[in-house]
Amino acid sequence: MTLPLSKAVSAPVPAPDDYVLPNRLTRDHASRGPRFGDDVWDLGDFFPRTEASGRIDFLRFEAGLHRQTAKEFLYSRLRRRTGRTHHPMKPTAAPTQCTRLVSLFQDLRSVGVRRLQDAEAGHLETLVTRWEAQGPHAVVSKVNLLKHLSAHGPFLSGDRLAIVPWPHRSAKQVAKVKTQRENSTPRIPEEIMRPLLSAALFYVQVASRDLLAAQALLEHLREEQSKSDFVPGRTRERLDAFIAERRALGRGMPALPIEFRGVCSADVVDGVVQAPNLRMTALLIRAHHVRHLRREIEAAGRDLGWEAGGLAVPMSEWPGSGLPWRSELSAAALVGELVHLRTACWIVIAYLSGMRDVEVRELGRECAFTEPGSDGRTRYKIKGRVFKGRRLTGDEAEWVVLDVVHQAVGVLKQINDDPTHLFGTWIGEKAGYGLFSDVTLRLKNFQQHLNDLFGAQDDPYIPLPLVDEYAEDETADDAELGQEAADETGDDAGTGPVRPWWFDTRQFRRTLAWHIAHQPFGIVAGTRQYKHNAFAIFEGYAGTSASGFADEVASEKAVALLDYVEDLYHDHNEGGRSAGGAAGRVAADFDRIRAELGDLPGTVASPERLRAALRHLTRTLHPGILNDCFHHAATAVCGKRAKSLGRPLPMLNACLACPNARRSAVHLPRMAQARDLAAEEFAHTDTVPKLQRIAIEEHLSTLTQLIAELRDDEGASA
Repeated sequence: MTLPLSKAVSAPVPAPDDYVLPNRLTRDHASRGPRFGDDVWDLGDFFPRTEASGRIDFLRFEAGLHRQTAKEFLYSRLRRRTGRTHHPMKPTAAPTQCTRLVSLFQDLRSVGVRRLQDAEAGHLETLVTRWEAQGPHAVVSKVNLLKHLSAHGPFLSGDRLAIVPWPHRSAKQVAKVKTQRENSTPRIPEEIMRPLLSAALFYVQVASRDLLAAQALLEHLREEQSKSDFVPGRTRERLDAFIAERRALGRGMPALPIEFRGVCSADVVDGVVQAPNLRMTALLIRAHHVRHLRREIEAAGRDLGWEAGGLAVPMSEWPGSGLPWRSELSAAALVGELVHLRTACWIVIAYLSGMRDVEVRELGRECAFTEPGSDGRTRYKIKGRVFKGRRLTGDEAEWVVLDVVHQAVGVLKQINDDPTHLFGTWIGEKAGYGLFSDVTLRLKNFQQHLNDLFGAQDDPYIPLPLVDEYAEDETADDAELGQEAADETGDDAGTGPVRPWWFDTRQFRRTLAWHIAHQPFGIVAGTRQYKHNAFAIFEGYAGTSASGFADEVASEKAVALLDYVEDLYHDHNEGGRSAGGAAGRVAADFDRIRAELGDLPGTVASPERLRAALRHLTRTLHPGILNDCFHHAATAVCGKRAKSLGRPLPMLNACLACPNARRSAVHLPRMAQARDLAAEEFAHTDTVPKLQRIAIEEHLSTLTQLIAELRDDEGASA
């Protein structure tokens, strides 16, 4: 499709003094930000601290037409929609769009196109062929950029596309990428997640005490060192006393940290560099420097030996080993361990809350708080901000978490001194406060550090996965439909040789989502916890049995159901009570299986035969909170009352009275809690209409009767 170049611009060309950002984005700020005529737009003051850069440098474009076109395009994208589906671009995406535009202009020049208006369909097809070598996601992003350039053509004064690129095909169709509604981020395997989380919890709950004690000791030593007066000969006296003390204790001299072994040619024996740590030695003897005594220190080291560390803080025991979790710390090793402690805190907060990386790192120091729950238990919560799909400043949100997440917050408040951000820390006078960054690299380093501490050469602490999955795309949350990022993702996860699992920040959120979704009412709980706008979005994010994880999900669900049925069978065999419309039918099945297997007192039935005999019950079983459903469509009350939807629709009162329902001891505490909460909620019904009051009383009476069936001999069918 070709457009006439004579078409008038639909809006006035921005003046050099016009502000780049709309008023709504600069409200409550001290300044309005950069102006259109600036060659560098610095938007950093309006971005969250987690954004790497807010600079848009137009000096990367040729002066004249290209630079003016780039400015007008980004200005229009920040203020106007693209068609009916894309909202104005979020300012945080502008630096990336600028970089892609520079690359696009270079690609166009490579096929002989100097101006956008000279581009023809053949040129674009040639470029797509070249981009395919970079991968399907590169094709998607660049085709999308061309489509945006075309849509904003009426607002480009000097140059614009004269054709509509691929008018009836999406970017994914052009790139031959299959559209999927489920997130393609790999879920962290259980055998990898379990040791990683265990180590992260150990760092937060145990190792943090050792590291904080070492940090306090180091600060004390530095304070004592600063107070020490310089007296000729005093340093040598203190060194001689220190060497004598070490000899009496049977200890070696402080060795150079192994991270700095490259600065000298010394040998490394059993992981200890055979060279002195002059700074640590100076600290321990409260001297300002000991370089002039290096020969004496080296001689003492050859005599006494060398040992790592220097900060004499006892290390806690690594669970199950009976040994300290690491050797003594040097000042340099302490810095490294504090970095790993921050990483461990990130893992605990991110994995046990479901928060995105940006949401975790943007947490304020006072983010943790508690509230009493309706059941009387304390609810641990985190307050922060959600940025994805929201306004530039984000929206306030709360997450329900475990107590250990609050412990991680407490640890961070002790090791980080940023007055505003939990993951901020002081870097220096020039840089000021810096924010925890490069999380993917830190996760990789933490994994390697755990293997070095707790693993062996042929038996790493974090095991190698059987199949290594990689998500090539860097765009987050593919399944949150409606976002431009969703157009730039695919499902080209590949397999490769066995190697350490490659962690990235999205996998933790993805893994927790899968576990939540496979619990009763998990889709509802996950949608609320993950701040998604619809159940379908969370369901696609977490994965379903009809997804790319079909075999894995279906098999694990079947195993879980069979385990549950086996528990019901053993409870029945041991005389446990049951009630409900399906209780007699299921009890008869259990009695038949017991007779066939000879599962009588004093005998043990084959576990394999028992599970094979029980397997047929899993086909109709749907475990529930107040009862289990052994579904039969012909008698299901919910099926009769949901004709308009064309599918069964669970209803609370219908389930309680349904012929397919079965209740046992596992449901008793939940039913009692439901009754008590309902009685408390409707304690005062004087102002409620009569018919509603009758319905409430009948509901409470029904719950009381059902509880009595499980507690009393009368009315129970065992």
